[in-house]
Amino acid sequence: MSKTSLVVQPSVLPGDILPPPCTVASFSGNDDQRWICGSTRGYLLTVNVSFQFEVSLQNPFTNTVVSLPPLTSFEDVQRLIQFQATSQHSGALTLIKEFVKKVASSKILLDSECVVLIIYNTNGGKLAFCRRGDKQWTELESDHIDDIVFCNGVFLAMDRTGVIYQCELNPDNLKAVPLCTASPFRYEPCKKCFAESDHGKLWVVLQKLDVSDDFDFTTYFEIYEFNSETKEWTVVISLRGKALFLSPQGRCVAVIAGETGSGGFIKDNSIYFTDGSLSVFEWESKQSKKLHQTGFCNLMFWVTPEDVLQR
Repeated sequence: MSKTSLVVQPSVLPGDILPPPCTVASFSGNDDQRWICGSTRGYLLTVNVSFQFEVSLQNPFTNTVVSLPPLTSFEDVQRLIQFQATSQHSGALTLIKEFVKKVASSKILLDSECVVLIIYNTNGGKLAFCRRGDKQWTELESDHIDDIVFCNGVFLAMDRTGVIYQCELNPDNLKAVPLCTASPFRYEPCKKCFAESDHGKLWVVLQKLDVSDDFDFTTYFEIYEFNSETKEWTVVISLRGKALFLSPQGRCVAVIAGETGSGGFIKDNSIYFTDGSLSVFEWESKQSKKLHQTGFCNLMFWVTPEDVLQR
């Protein structure tokens, strides 16, 4: 399938402006009634700004809304509400606004068996999940979680040291089990995130900083691919024919790039990322350049064609 690309501005979100088929879209922003806390498979995770802090997933292209349990089902949020009521301190609302760090979901959000997993907490990432129709979030014993992903039918979580866990969400035996393999990037002092390759493989992306003698900081990346059969990690040497899109609070995914009709926006062998600005890292030259500067960049999410076209 041939592909084109589009960047959707915060104020322009209707799905019918996308020229089908497309490759990637990005959007960002908040309004006065709901906070945007993350994105999964084209849906924005939003939280109502007032009690009971209702949570929902909304598709900005179709306006489809999936209701999830409110944040008031968490004891931490209940304590923050009590603190805010007694002290009238606005800082409590800020902590509630930032309570959900990231969201991931099973593939079909409108399916009755859909599962939504989040990273939450005010001091150190913990895991909780819900199924369609649940009235409250179910907590999964965990701590210091930095990233989550749904890949090849399972939820995975990674803590700040680089240890990866498989999340088993059987109601009778909830647990996060470490993968039985030593990762070569464990304890690397850098940002780490999951990504999905264009052929369904699990990637872990390391975002590093190189400091020159002139104290000039340069961002560069390393990528590792997990082989589920051998349980081994290998270094991804090239992104030839592909582009990788990273988002701190959204889905990170690789797509086919450089095809006719891409309009020159998507370059192959490149990584598009947000770090105070929208930037691109060119794999061969190991150089980064800024594409767009905006205060919304850290709340920017990437969308695939399947995300846009689903109902």
